[in-house]
Amino acid sequence: MGKRLILVAALVIVVSAAILFLSGGLPGRNSTRGPAGFVQADGIRLVVDGKPFRFVGANLDLMFQKETRAHMPNMMRFAADQGMTVVRVWATGEGGLADVQPANNWKRDRWFRLKPEEWNEEEFVFLDQIVAEAARNGLRVQLCLANWWRDTGGVTQYMRWAGINGADDDKYPFGINNEKAMLFYTNETARRLYRAHVEKIVARRNTVNGKLYREDPAIFGYELINEAQAITGRWSERRAWIAEMSAYLKSLDPQHIVAPGDWGYRSAAERREWLLDHQLATIDYCDVHNYPRDDKDVYVDSTEALNHFVEDRAAASFFVGKPLVLGEFGMQPEGYGGITREAWFRAYFDSAIENGAAGAMFWILTSAPQRGYSVTYNAPQDAAVLAEVNRAGQTFAAQQNAKPPKQVLAAGQHLVPHQFVFTRSPTESGLRPQQINRDDGSLLYRFQPEMAVAGRFEKLGEGPGFVWGSGVGLFDYVVPERADRRRVGHLIVRAHLQPVLPVDAATSFVKTRVTLFVNGTDCGSRLIPVEDPKQPLIQEWLVDEFTIRLRAARGLPLSIRFAVTVDSDWLYGINIANWPEGYDAHDATPMEVEVR
Repeated sequence: MGKRLILVAALVIVVSAAILFLSGGLPGRNSTRGPAGFVQADGIRLVVDGKPFRFVGANLDLMFQKETRAHMPNMMRFAADQGMTVVRVWATGEGGLADVQPANNWKRDRWFRLKPEEWNEEEFVFLDQIVAEAARNGLRVQLCLANWWRDTGGVTQYMRWAGINGADDDKYPFGINNEKAMLFYTNETARRLYRAHVEKIVARRNTVNGKLYREDPAIFGYELINEAQAITGRWSERRAWIAEMSAYLKSLDPQHIVAPGDWGYRSAAERREWLLDHQLATIDYCDVHNYPRDDKDVYVDSTEALNHFVEDRAAASFFVGKPLVLGEFGMQPEGYGGITREAWFRAYFDSAIENGAAGAMFWILTSAPQRGYSVTYNAPQDAAVLAEVNRAGQTFAAQQNAKPPKQVLAAGQHLVPHQFVFTRSPTESGLRPQQINRDDGSLLYRFQPEMAVAGRFEKLGEGPGFVWGSGVGLFDYVVPERADRRRVGHLIVRAHLQPVLPVDAATSFVKTRVTLFVNGTDCGSRLIPVEDPKQPLIQEWLVDEFTIRLRAARGLPLSIRFAVTVDSDWLYGINIANWPEGYDAHDATPMEVEVR
């Protein structure tokens, strides 16, 4: 090949690479160039026709009660006038009056699917009208295809249809027996029924405008399910379901974007699973929900904490290289934590904008003031909140090209969603261990569990004879300075350690990986299961690293750290406690350091 031909070939390769890059076609990018007008994912952004698409939106109260349905055209116009560009609507609703009913006082009088093979055409026609009316007002509609909760029948109704009763049970929180409801992910009948509903939606031809749903750019995208839950340790069942159903939906409709709808995470362990769910190739964008008053385990009790929450979820989304949509946020009219509702809305939208989220949708725009978390579109008392929505819409529109701040793109800074911390001086009363000089010349330092001088965990607690921290974190103890010098061959560290059980976890599943650090030196880890109370497990480390021995020989203080590190395979905290009642510990304490 001549030099000129080689140069031409090289130029073609460079140009082709540039085109691929600009079109999002390089490996690792989640963009596919769809037909004109469709929302697509391009890395951590949403785009329409190659241009960034960021939005403020609302969940709409339209589908399940007669009194709200009549307001649909007015509500659509109002949403558009307030600067919203996306609305979230339920394209689901299983069972009738003789079937699963909401666990709360909310009532519904409209049903999408009366029986496994009997859909309500009237409801589909109304959904057609919603999509068409949205398009007329320049809005896009996110369609949610199922619900974990009983409000709309949901997973528990699917289980009834699959011949499994008892998933709906008022003895359990939210009226759901999670053990039985989890079968939704694996039961073949339930999965077949869900796939049939997906096909019914995406293959439908709109009776108003004649468009197939799968060909309509007014549909923003699909959410497989609303707030899908999973019992601790059984995330793989949910993930397999997400993988199956997203792939099936994509086979029917490859143009629209898809989110799993598994709601969010509270802990580092859940965060890791959330990341794996959203790394699936058939998932296009990430989604989280937040209700500060109700979801105490995410510790959003101030606007500063809310910003930290959004920043962490944005960092998680950007780590997997996909956009973040904040799909639900709600606040009662009286506000929370001494902060007004409109201030919460302002902080929520500002955090979403500043941290690079693609969009944010509040709960819930309605015509019914009595609806939970209602923002009534035609009520004067909600004018201040709606003014914040309007302001956010303008700001999102003005910052379509804004890039996330650098700290959000530094994934390593956000691996643990939240931690509590305590520190205290080793000289404080009650923190100094008992020192025993043995006849053989060795020293034994005996600690009570609550003698920790520092703790940092996702949750923390202590009392007489115990200290515990759940998730990722550490406890520090200090072997105090002494006056004499001696030769030291090794140290032995012993501790009665246990995992901290999540509320929904089986003891047979939970373990924790604890690493010992002495003066910052990694001395190895132990994988610790839940013990038999009659046979407590004592963990022991032999430490013979030279610098540690030298420090001990000189009588200098030693820092003893028990840690569950963020990269551990098992992230279930540390419980250091006295021996179980009736156990003969032969005068040993639950935490000891021996210097030999």
